Amino acid sequence: MIITFIAAESPRRVLLFYTDSGLVKQKAQMAILDAHQKGIIERDITVQRFPSSGKNLSEWKKWKIDSASSFTFILVGRDGGEKLRSSEVVSAEKLFGLIDAMPMRKDEMKRN
Repeated sequence: MIITFIAAESPRRVLLFYTDSGLVKQKAQMAILDAHQKGIIERDITVQRFPSSGKNLSEWKKWKIDSASSFTFILVGRDGGEKLRSSEVVSAEKLFGLIDAMPMRKDEMKRN
């Protein structure tokens, strides 16, 4: 019960890792997320961007991002586990569909 409560307090996270050559994909991804703010807020998603730089190196290592990859999208669930990884831009429909199929999200929708 305590673990569920702690997990429910943590937001879901979208992590965007990109190099200069992945900037176009990062901008396209942000445009999708910005256009679907209502769904982002309803699902309690925070978005973090990590451009390739020395100050973000620890996050790149933590999430095992290949430095040769120009763009990586990662969805992290409330439990802290990786739920989706993509080197392509992810549609709002795919993101929301995946989240809405998760047991914790189903419980949230029942409560609301």
